[in-house]
Amino acid sequence: MKQEILVLLIDDDEDDYILTKGIFDQLADSYSLSWVNSYDKGISAILKRQFDVYLVDYRLGKGTGIDLLNEAIRSGCEQPIIMLTGNGDISIDQQAMDSGAADYLIKDRIEPSLVDRSIRYSLKQANTLKALKDSERKYKTIFEQANDPILVSDYSGRIHDINNGGLKFFGYERSEFMTLTDKDLFHNAAERERFRELLEGSGSLRDFECELVSKNGGVYYCSISSFIQMDLINFTEVYHTIIRDLSYRKGIEDQSVTLGKMAISEHIAKGLGQEIRDPLTAINLVLDELASQEEISENESVQAYLEIIKGNCDRVTGLMQNFISSTETKTLNLQRCDIAELIEESISEMEDLLVGHHIKLSLDLFRLDKKILLDKLKIKDVLRSIVKNAVEAMQQYPKLIHISGALSQDRYEISIADNGPGVDPKYQDQIFEPFFTTKKRANGLGLTHAQRVLTTHNGNLRVSNGSFVLQLPIENEISLWS
Repeated sequence: MKQEILVLLIDDDEDDYILTKGIFDQLADSYSLSWVNSYDKGISAILKRQFDVYLVDYRLGKGTGIDLLNEAIRSGCEQPIIMLTGNGDISIDQQAMDSGAADYLIKDRIEPSLVDRSIRYSLKQANTLKALKDSERKYKTIFEQANDPILVSDYSGRIHDINNGGLKFFGYERSEFMTLTDKDLFHNAAERERFRELLEGSGSLRDFECELVSKNGGVYYCSISSFIQMDLINFTEVYHTIIRDLSYRKGIEDQSVTLGKMAISEHIAKGLGQEIRDPLTAINLVLDELASQEEISENESVQAYLEIIKGNCDRVTGLMQNFISSTETKTLNLQRCDIAELIEESISEMEDLLVGHHIKLSLDLFRLDKKILLDKLKIKDVLRSIVKNAVEAMQQYPKLIHISGALSQDRYEISIADNGPGVDPKYQDQIFEPFFTTKKRANGLGLTHAQRVLTTHNGNLRVSNGSFVLQLPIENEISLWS
């Protein structure tokens, strides 16, 4: 049996009720009409949600039907409200529809078929809106509670919305973030263009890998999945993008490659060292024997040549020892240190170097409320090596070095930048290789050793935007290399 549709008429004129009841009597038995004669009784009935649809007279004595409509909607009424009036005032019609009325009927022109059509249309529209609101609420719940960043943007790059997970990931306040465009989030402009091209071409995109940038300049390797949807409110297409941070996975992969290179380098260095050490020992013995012979010991020219040969043998021996030392994984002397204080101590110990080269150095350090487990001397050595490289690279005045320290998720990030020529992009993948250098009279082992020290701390060393970036884990209770 078809369920009755419960209709409530809210009208302070009993004659209007009698006329309306006469109209409903001509309709099928699917409607049940009730009546209240005041504004307050009407609001009370709406709040109790006992009816399926409401017919509201525009004039109710205490207030207008528009007032009642607004109060009902503010109270969360989801049932359709149809406005009734005694004249065809277009301004009232427009006001009612703008306030959320489902329809508008003129009393003098009401006919049974018109009432039936209006109620059926209003109920169908209300059910559709309710379904949309329920769907929106579910989406909003998922959107707000998701840990992964979710971004809503469009083709032009304008940002429409971001969830709390996204604000936390990028490190912005909402008011700051909404002034950005998606250009500010992509580390590489070419990747952004490629993302838009692929998304516009297919309407959806899965697992597009790229680098995104946070507020503090941290670069994160991410996978983004996106789809295009029509925004029915603003009548524009928007991108719904879910971001997954793959930095940890990428870090593990890079660390695995680095550790593999380290193991190979160590093996080669020790083997090569042994192969070179034996002939050098033999050469040194022969040189000592020749130098002791009477006819040679009195020949100054020959003695000078022997000294040159011996000096170069010693130089090869020292170079080989440095190479072996730079590739060895040594035991860490771990202790808890205030990282900001450690950086300041390191700079203080390099004061003569900085003053001698007229370097202006600035610091901007975030101070942690906890100490980091690390080898103090080795980290100082790394800082000294990178600052020394920066000093040697700068040729023109003013010579500036800026060192910043920031919190980047679970790591402390130290950035060392100078106003020198920087690292040529074509060399960025080679600068940590043993013996690679673009400087004269340098052995190319400093950065190799520095990277090894950071790796043994479960951190990393990289070049980003011309700066050397050191990352050290804050929570470091797991086993470190020893």
